[in-house]
Amino acid sequence: MSKSFVHLHAHTEYSMLDGAAKIETYLDRVKELKQPGAAITDHGNLYGALEFYNLAKKKKLIPIIGYEAYIINDSRFDRPDRYSNKRYHLTLLAENTKGYWNLVEMASRAFTEGYYYKPRIDYELLQKYSDGIIALSGCLGGEIAQYLAPDGSTEEGNSPTERSFDKALEKAKFYQSIFGEEKFYIELHNHGIEQQKIILPDLIKISHEIGAPLVATNDSHYVNPEDSSAHDALLCVQTNATLDDENRFSFDGSGYYVKSSEEMRKLFPQNKYPDACDNTIKIAEKIDYSFDSPKYYLPDFPVPEKNKSIEEFLYEKVQEGAKELYPKITNEIKERIDYELEVINSMGFPSYFLIVGDLMKYAKNKNIRTGAGRGSAAGSIVSYCLGITGIEPIKYGLLFERFLNKGRKELPDIDMDFDERYRNDVIQYVIDKYGNDKVAHIITFATIKAKQAIRDAARVLGLPFSSGDKVAKLMPPMILGNTATISECLKLDEDNKSGYSKEFYSASSELRNQYKNDEEVKKIIDIGLGLEGLRRQDGIHAAAVVISPDTLTSFLPVQQKGKEAELVTQYEMHTVEQLGLLKMDFLGLRNLSIIDRTLELIGNSKLDIDNIPLDDKKTFDLFSQGKMTGVFQLESRVAQSTSRNLRPKKFEDIVALVALIRPGPLGAGMHNEFTDRATGKKDIEYLHKDLEEILSETYGVILYQEQVMQIAQKVAGFELDEADDLRKAMGKKIPKVMEKQRIKFTNGAIKKGYSEQFAIELFDQIAYFAGYGFNKSHSVPYALLAYQTAYLKANYPAEYIAACLTAVKRDKERTAVFLSESRELGVKVSTPDINESLEDFSVNNNEIIFGLSAIRNVGDVTAEKIIEERKKGNFESIEEFLSRIDSRSLNKRGVEAMIQGGAFDKFGYPRRGIFESIIDLIEDAKNLTKNSKNSQASLFDVDENIQNKTKIKNIEWDKKELLNREREMLGFFVSEDPLSGYGEVLRSDSSHSIIELLDYPEDEEVNVVISGLVSNVQKRVSRRGNPWIQLDLQETTGSVGVLLFNKLVEKYNASFDGEAYIKVTGTYVGGSENIIRARDIEIIDPSKMINDLDSSPLRITVSENDLDKNNLVLLKELLQKHPGNSKVELEVNSSEGSKLLELKSIKIKKTTKLRNEINTLLSN
Repeated sequence: MSKSFVHLHAHTEYSMLDGAAKIETYLDRVKELKQPGAAITDHGNLYGALEFYNLAKKKKLIPIIGYEAYIINDSRFDRPDRYSNKRYHLTLLAENTKGYWNLVEMASRAFTEGYYYKPRIDYELLQKYSDGIIALSGCLGGEIAQYLAPDGSTEEGNSPTERSFDKALEKAKFYQSIFGEEKFYIELHNHGIEQQKIILPDLIKISHEIGAPLVATNDSHYVNPEDSSAHDALLCVQTNATLDDENRFSFDGSGYYVKSSEEMRKLFPQNKYPDACDNTIKIAEKIDYSFDSPKYYLPDFPVPEKNKSIEEFLYEKVQEGAKELYPKITNEIKERIDYELEVINSMGFPSYFLIVGDLMKYAKNKNIRTGAGRGSAAGSIVSYCLGITGIEPIKYGLLFERFLNKGRKELPDIDMDFDERYRNDVIQYVIDKYGNDKVAHIITFATIKAKQAIRDAARVLGLPFSSGDKVAKLMPPMILGNTATISECLKLDEDNKSGYSKEFYSASSELRNQYKNDEEVKKIIDIGLGLEGLRRQDGIHAAAVVISPDTLTSFLPVQQKGKEAELVTQYEMHTVEQLGLLKMDFLGLRNLSIIDRTLELIGNSKLDIDNIPLDDKKTFDLFSQGKMTGVFQLESRVAQSTSRNLRPKKFEDIVALVALIRPGPLGAGMHNEFTDRATGKKDIEYLHKDLEEILSETYGVILYQEQVMQIAQKVAGFELDEADDLRKAMGKKIPKVMEKQRIKFTNGAIKKGYSEQFAIELFDQIAYFAGYGFNKSHSVPYALLAYQTAYLKANYPAEYIAACLTAVKRDKERTAVFLSESRELGVKVSTPDINESLEDFSVNNNEIIFGLSAIRNVGDVTAEKIIEERKKGNFESIEEFLSRIDSRSLNKRGVEAMIQGGAFDKFGYPRRGIFESIIDLIEDAKNLTKNSKNSQASLFDVDENIQNKTKIKNIEWDKKELLNREREMLGFFVSEDPLSGYGEVLRSDSSHSIIELLDYPEDEEVNVVISGLVSNVQKRVSRRGNPWIQLDLQETTGSVGVLLFNKLVEKYNASFDGEAYIKVTGTYVGGSENIIRARDIEIIDPSKMINDLDSSPLRITVSENDLDKNNLVLLKELLQKHPGNSKVELEVNSSEGSKLLELKSIKIKKTTKLRNEINTLLSN
């Protein structure tokens, strides 16, 4: 027999927070050890099975798919007390294809039927699905070992009542009876654990008595010996322990790595453990999987007419849609429809389009707002005619081949946007239509990223958070959405030609310096390296759903963690797609709900949002001013500044804007090139006049992927499906493929009469832009949604902002943003009113009324019940209100929140007076006679004949406390602006507005200077006794937390007393932290700053070409509407230089509003 060995019990990264072996690293080690194959046996799941199988085949290794099952000797349907919940480990391996599918059934039912803290199988499942399975008796946690061990306690908490060889023998015979003599093995482990040594002789004895072969395994949890410390740290992450905790969970023994064949044979010599190692080879040689060649598995779409094929039915539906959408079906439209249908039918996808069309039809019939499209599907006229998309593709030059062509080897991918409130309703429709055993959400896995790995490493080392945080902050920032790995920062990989490894390495010199010179930092990073990239936990994909033509377990394993949980695949999205199953993305879009809410507030009959003019002046003024808070896709700082520079004049400019603000184009500087050409700062140039027709709408810039395809078609004679291959090759930048395409392109261009030099130059140009080009079929529908939201904001600002506030009412930061925006737009927001407020934000006479459900501690259900009660008549007093509202609906905390938020102001009592009387009023209420007409418990059951004993005090908080309490309950200062008109000057003294800071992603850091009003000061002391301060800094767009340490605490205490305006210089950390770590603070006087600001002139820079008499008259009229103390200067640029003119007769007040109005005037 061979001297080799095959590992049959191995845990990978999919034994989450327990297995520290990445699949590829594991298989590379197996290959290096010259072992012929390997198994995967993760705890209770098959998450990594196909990924493991495909990688092993690629490396020419025998893949052995298995899993370590949790088995119970009771029914899997039982739910015993957790502490008496005995479960055991059993190693199951699929011998053949039948065995694989039986593993899928068991691993699925363990979740869907047996999940109770862990996914559990029972004997019934084992007997039913044993065919094609090889079973190993398991580790110390196995049922047989448990009867043999002198102390049966294991990580599963099992503790059999007695040690009994006879019972162990009985169990071994039982398992053998299920699997057969040749497929049940007695599993041997040796990690130096005393219990293992004690039971080994008994296991050999059982093997002899029942004739079951022995097999040696190593229960590996990591790949190399030196990985044990990272694995130990991973266990600490799982149990929230530190490495120096003597009582923490850790593995007994040692050597849980992928051992060499020599090491395994030394542990289990032939003379002591007959054939235990040889049997691993025998098992590997038995493995025989034959999976079907990849094909598509689409659900059958029911065709109502029996004699009609699905292709004929699709044609009929497309024709019906075309007649509704087109006044006249031209030859161009007919030919496009016929061509697309021919491709769709030839690829076997008619049912796919009918399924998606049916979903969209259901949503529209239920008045669920849907998006106009997402991704390349908008390039299909068939999609348009079926109501899947809302964009006419011919009008906007969208290409079907970008979406689907005969050369594609995957299913079409149509993502669907729905009003976020009703997304689940549409998914439920799919479940009801196709069956709950055929529809599931798709799993995702959270991995430990670099910064988190570093912070986790510091924590398990027992170091303070600040130590890990300090090292994590040495990691370089993201580049165009790409994050650095620790390895990329420590060592430059010259062979890595993709990604941004060189840039990350260059930006990490301080990290490397500290790694080299600081022992603590080195420890943190070394452990972090072992943790980075491991799977942390499973989750559910935000949008993806799979629909199968048969029970899902005919195709893949599934899971469900409890009866009320959602059914989820055990394979992640890419594996699901590789299996040929239909994956659809159901996306819940907040902006669609905002549009619908706005239309409700306007009055649905007054406006058809899907047929608004695409040349509305107010809307384009909004874009030119960059006022895009609340505008779909265009809220970011860079989008707003690009829009101001671009000054869009037509819808196609909005389409371009959506494409320009992506990481790729931004990184390449395309937004600057595009805006310079669009605004005349640079000439529009074409490499050849034949390109003008394709590139004129983007001012000569290759912005869209479709333009790359059209250029290849026009210049090099490519068919559009060939042009799509070129586009993909350019996006991936694979040298060999690019060279092949270059030759084909050049030869094609020469055949069409172009010079070779021109062809090469053009290829290089489009290759550069193609790497950053955006899918126009995605940009057009998103631009339409952006335009619709901007249109509503420009024309119905009160209704639109009210709808936005309702949509974000649970998000304190976003609520503050939109309340601030309402002030910018001149829309008043009133505090909640118990007799006027609705559940959500509403509009009355162009004034937004705060919604009851948006008050802290109130919520939707309570607001609904208050409004329902109010239908019987308005509330006349606070006492009457409390008597009519069921105390089970509204508790004391909720009433206090409503008081502080101003909901009872119109009753004439001061807020503090009511607030401080609440306890006394409640006490009075207990003594009042129960209202005989209403037996429900209420906070106050008032007998109308009895006067209240408690008189509400006529006392009020000072203005600062009143406003701070109001902000705490409503999310922002609503009744009054505490900045007292200083907002403009404070912003002029800041590097960012607070709303701009919200754009920064998790963990991204930026240096900032922010001026504002201090509130909510909290003075604290650290565990080491050091004082520190946390405060809120408020300006007109929101508030942000500020942390002060060390000398800044002394400076604050010495300088500030009571209300203070300060300038903070420091580092802002984005995402969930949303805080500034101050480096310096300075007291400021906004009133003095206003005088200083007024004393400096406002300079307006214009081109000589923009200055005609009419523009000068309009500019003068505009400036005169903003009288103040600041002078105005006009800088006029021409080809001969610039001139500076002072407008002596005009003095103005400098405001953001004036600047925006000047920009709009000059842009028009």
